[in-house]
Amino acid sequence: MLEDAMKKMCILVDTREKKNKHILTALEGRKCPFKPQKLDYGDYTCICDYTDKNGVILADKVAIERKANLDELAGNITRGRKRFEREFQRAKADNAKMFLMVENTAGFDDIYNHRYRSAIPPNAYLNTLFSWQQKYNITISFVSDKFAGDYIYATLFMALKNYLIYEESDENA
Repeated sequence: MLEDAMKKMCILVDTREKKNKHILTALEGRKCPFKPQKLDYGDYTCICDYTDKNGVILADKVAIERKANLDELAGNITRGRKRFEREFQRAKADNAKMFLMVENTAGFDDIYNHRYRSAIPPNAYLNTLFSWQQKYNITISFVSDKFAGDYIYATLFMALKNYLIYEESDENA
C-alpha cells in the first residue's frame, strides 16, 4: 500500500511562486505531478490521494520556502522582514516543519564574505538565519539551481513517506 500511495504524490506549488521553470521541469522529469494552489506558508508542499477518502494533505505539516538567491533572501530579511517572519510564525503555530531552500551552493560562506548586493552586514544576516533556525525550527539548505527540483521532490517524498508510516498510523490508533 505504501508504494502505491507514494506513486500518487502531487506537489502543490504556491500560486505566487515565480521563475521556477527549472523546478517544474525537474518534477516533470521525475514524472511527479504538480499543481498550483495558494499556500498559507512556503512555496511547495504535497498531497497524496491514495484512498477513496480525502487522502493526505501535508500543507499544514511540512513546507519548503524557496529563495532564488542570497539577494532575494537578504531582501526578505530586511525590507520584507515582517511578512517573511510571519510565514514562519504561521508554520510554527501549526507545528509544521519548514525548510528554507536557497539556490546558492556556497551559502553561509558567501554570506560571511558578503557576496550579495544588500547592505545588510554579514553578521546581521547570519545571526538572523541562525536565530530563526532555532526559533522556528527551520532547516536551511543551500542547493544549486540544477538540484532545486530534486531537493523539493526528495524532501517532500520523505516527509510524506514518514507521515504515512509513523504519523498516520498514530492518528488511526
